[in-house]
Amino acid sequence: NGNSFELTGTTAVTLITSTGYQDGHKVTLIANESVTVNHGTSTSGADITILLAGAANYAMTANDTLTLVLCSTTANGQAWREVARTAI
Repeated sequence: NGNSFELTGTTAVTLITSTGYQDGHKVTLIANESVTVNHGTSTSGADITILLAGAANYAMTANDTLTLVLCSTTANGQAWREVARTAI
């Protein structure tokens, strides 16, 4: 519950839950250390795919941010789509 999340581990982020969120909700991920956010992992239940700019994974380093918005897709699903990123 919220919209800003600090990533404290180095395990890749592959999906983000949609539980408690609706289309239009934005979240910002803040890297505490090096972590990769994966592009296009298949949705699994309430755990939703992440679609990134350039259709490529984002290798974040400490203090980088990634802002995503939850939205519907043309295939009647949902995706977390990249809105902005900041590389520090």
